[in-house]
Amino acid sequence: MTVGNSLFRFVFVFALMALPIHGAEAVSQKRCAAGVPYFGPTPISVTVSDDASSAIKQQTSSTGDLSALFADMYEKSKAVSLTVALANQDGLIWTETQGLEDAEKLHYWASVGKSFTAVVIMQLIEKGDLSLDDTISKWTKNIPNGDLITVRMLLNHTSGLYNTSEDPTVIKNNQHTLSLKDNIKILNARGPLFCPGKRWRYSNTGYLLLGEIAEQVYGQPLQQIFKAQIFDRIGLKSSRMLEIDGDISDVATPRPSDDQKSDIRTPGPAGPIAATSSDMIRFWRAFLNGDLVMKETRDQMLKTLYPMFDKKTYYGLGIMAMEAPGPDGKPAIWIGHAGGMPGIKAFVMIDPVSRQYASVALTGDGPASAIAYNMLRKWQESPAP
Repeated sequence: MTVGNSLFRFVFVFALMALPIHGAEAVSQKRCAAGVPYFGPTPISVTVSDDASSAIKQQTSSTGDLSALFADMYEKSKAVSLTVALANQDGLIWTETQGLEDAEKLHYWASVGKSFTAVVIMQLIEKGDLSLDDTISKWTKNIPNGDLITVRMLLNHTSGLYNTSEDPTVIKNNQHTLSLKDNIKILNARGPLFCPGKRWRYSNTGYLLLGEIAEQVYGQPLQQIFKAQIFDRIGLKSSRMLEIDGDISDVATPRPSDDQKSDIRTPGPAGPIAATSSDMIRFWRAFLNGDLVMKETRDQMLKTLYPMFDKKTYYGLGIMAMEAPGPDGKPAIWIGHAGGMPGIKAFVMIDPVSRQYASVALTGDGPASAIAYNMLRKWQESPAP
């Protein structure tokens, strides 16, 4: 594959905020009932291989080959800073970073952090402290259709809840931080977009509510929960959760190409993680290995994936899947998650068969998904030693 010709051909469609669904209109809570059937494109299921060793090729190419490819992509993407990590299932991680004013700085991963929030929720479900069928009204009152919206629907974006960060008033006033009360006020003013379970639509608000549930069940701030249940548990030394009013001087600054301002702290549980690319690989590898949740839970998170913005991207319980050419050139399904906001792009891409990983984050407006794809394909063709 010629990188120069393919880099900008392969760009997955993703966004921090979703595009409107054609025909979706606000509905009265009185018109909704429990058990409304899903009415949309057919979901898919993904199976993760737990015997990937036979699919991993012998490592033959030099570190210099990957570095040269990285440098080419860094130049073509016009990113301000770029970090990439590649890994096999056997523990090897290759990583390179350029463009940081301070080499110790972390990158922000935007909505890729939703998978961390989802893992914390699924851990609670494994413990029996929570159920996928529990409704949000058990923890938070006055949510439209709150007695019908389940934890499962919040995780997979079928709740029908309006994405409060898209509210024109919020955007006009450049209102970065919304309290739970503010969010509920907007949700009720806008009304639900559809009855719970009927359609799919990306909603950061659903993940804000999942963070609220986790804090209520644990009786701790989400930052402490992440530290104990994820970071310390698997030994992530260069990862942290961003707090709404916390210091972010150790995180690379967003560099949008226009005048939009980005505050990386505002998504909260919908995008809470700053980390190195190698730590991001460690998180996903631990997740797939069953070190954060049981493998049965992992499989459940990938069992039903709803079509997203186009026919080639899907969403499960905090995990994305996407269709793209595989190592043999034939269509294949990859898993991971995308993230982005003005001046920030991030992407994690995993081959669920060979269990080979790529994580990419950048500042600027470059195509993180295309970089991840090309780097991972190169890694698969002749992995680094």
